[in-house]
Amino acid sequence: MRYKIDEITRRAFEGPYMEEKDFDIKLMNYVRELVKEYDIKYNPEEIVTTDSSLADDLFEAGLRLFIDLGFYCQSTKRIIKFSEEEIKDELKNLPEKITIGQGKDSVIMKIRKVEDREPPIIHSGPTGTLCSEGDIYVKTLRSYAQEPIIDSIGSGTLATIDGFKIRKGTPQEFRAARMLARWARQAITDAGRPGMHINDIAVVTPEAKICALDENNGIRRTDGLIVAQMVELKTSLSHLSLVEHLISYGCFIGNLLTPILGGYAGGPEGTAIVSIAEHLAGIICYNADYHYLSLTNVRNLNGTDRKGLWTISIVGQSLSRNSRILSVFDCYCAAGPGTEILLREVAAGGVVATVSGLHLMGCGSCGGKLMDHATGLEAKFLKEMGLVSTNMRREDVNEFLRKWIPLYEDWLDITKAPKGKTFQELYDLGSAKPKKEWLIIYEKIKKELEDFGFSFS
Repeated sequence: MRYKIDEITRRAFEGPYMEEKDFDIKLMNYVRELVKEYDIKYNPEEIVTTDSSLADDLFEAGLRLFIDLGFYCQSTKRIIKFSEEEIKDELKNLPEKITIGQGKDSVIMKIRKVEDREPPIIHSGPTGTLCSEGDIYVKTLRSYAQEPIIDSIGSGTLATIDGFKIRKGTPQEFRAARMLARWARQAITDAGRPGMHINDIAVVTPEAKICALDENNGIRRTDGLIVAQMVELKTSLSHLSLVEHLISYGCFIGNLLTPILGGYAGGPEGTAIVSIAEHLAGIICYNADYHYLSLTNVRNLNGTDRKGLWTISIVGQSLSRNSRILSVFDCYCAAGPGTEILLREVAAGGVVATVSGLHLMGCGSCGGKLMDHATGLEAKFLKEMGLVSTNMRREDVNEFLRKWIPLYEDWLDITKAPKGKTFQELYDLGSAKPKKEWLIIYEKIKKELEDFGFSFS
């Protein structure tokens, strides 16, 4: 049985007291100990580990971290803790699959195994990228929804609403939440897919998200909303309150974890351990149906370099081999739309995630930081890479990556990554279809991949 929110709240008030900075220090020190104890080692020459025992050891290390350290509540400065028995009981009750969306537009999201021949589904959208409000926003979401192989769309972030700057916790943020949901419904309807799953609306405060819940004009019970974790292994009463309301409403809950590679957890080994613990926290404290593994490079804001891809792969394999946790690789890239580098990053991320047992989410172009730098074409390409990778073994992927990563890795530095162009520049605003210049680049990269042995037919 899932934990009642009352029990979690009790632990948030009665758990061990600790200042947040002390929790951070304890996490940093303990993660380093676990890396050594379990002999977790990053190998830049084998991005997708073929050592299954390493993936199993990682799961045990992440479980230990969550048991011994717990989940920190910033509101009360208390640690929410669970026993190993409680955690394993929760894991036993997870379903093998869920159905998201409704009617003819619904899709089944299944547990995937390592080297699974079952293709991943893709959640898509601007993934928190700043977007222009109104018609441009609707057309941006439509560019994703009208691609038949895309399964779900999610929200970008608005800089303004009715021309008014949106600030955290203001009336405008609450209005933006409501309008983001309405515009998403309009976009999927315009694309002829009114039952398509909407996976989130992107506003900062948990309270504002509640404004998006509306069966007729907003987030339905067949849609979902994200509840985020703070870096690292932290929550708040506001986030737990949002969980309470979403459970009552009956929609899907997505657990967003954004472990920072190069932050408190250290390098890829420690970041992988923290990622496992944050999945477990999402299962127990957020009642999450699926999880967004949104790895963030501390410098370049992407997850497509060697360290990022290794971390994604080992976490995916660890979860797939040891649980029924539905996890999604949130593919954040350094480059922007309209560039070859972006598609090269997407190709690597799609192959690695697919063979490692993950589903897909994308794409966070330019690290999600530049206005209107998001289009449906790169998300379509990410799903295509998932489809053509289902017949690959881990050894095959490593052989491919040894030749592919050098084609783009020198451009991942934030000072070098090409920013590309905006949605308005790359798409026809009448049809919300990509212009010829973007399609030419897309076809060029696909042709290169065909030369590597991938078949897109």
